Amino acid sequence: MKHLLREHQLKATKGRVAVMELLFHEKKPLSAEEIHERINDEMATSLSTIYRILAQLTEVGILRNSLSLGGADYYEWNGDPHHHHYIICESCGRVDPLHNCPLEHLNRHVQEETGYTITGHQFQLQGLCRDCQEKIAAENRKK
Repeated sequence: MKHLLREHQLKATKGRVAVMELLFHEKKPLSAEEIHERINDEMATSLSTIYRILAQLTEVGILRNSLSLGGADYYEWNGDPHHHHYIICESCGRVDPLHNCPLEHLNRHVQEETGYTITGHQFQLQGLCRDCQEKIAAENRKK
């Protein structure tokens, strides 16, 4: 982790290293608040410091802001060559990854149309997971 930070001309502070290690091992994106809760006991880092760290690590491409939910941004490690998009249950908040990017063809089309070079995109879907659909259906049958 420290070597990666130095490659991006960033100091290897305890806070940066802790955030990177947490997100490197995490299987799903986390919000700044969730990151703060998980590392605060050992680091005594303020939430505003976590936001600064996330902004710095996202700016240099180590992390990725991968989704927004309930007004909060969620971050994940950007080392996977296959980025992920997510679908979020509006009822229970469950987050599931979409394993194939549905925007690759659109990116090529937009580049050809506009002459822009697409450097990134964000895409997320909202809906109701199967469990919540079943709960709603069961509640409706009771009525």
